[in-house]
Amino acid sequence: MFKSSFEDEIYRSMESSLVKTQTENHHGFNKLAKVADLLSTAASIFDKAGMYQEADGITQVLQSLVKDLK
Repeated sequence: MFKSSFEDEIYRSMESSLVKTQTENHHGFNKLAKVADLLSTAASIFDKAGMYQEADGITQVLQSLVKDLK
């Protein structure tokens, strides 16, 4: 599935915010929220560098974190 760079950035930002909020509210793990933020930033950097497989891999990790926190 193809997404524009802008849509991808919004998706990752929203995903990161969700992980941060759920983590801090339910578990109080500020470090895990920071990890999610750093992973999101890394995925964005990979995407901008044309390293789409790496960006997708990081996105999958973020998605698994979200699923685990639900």
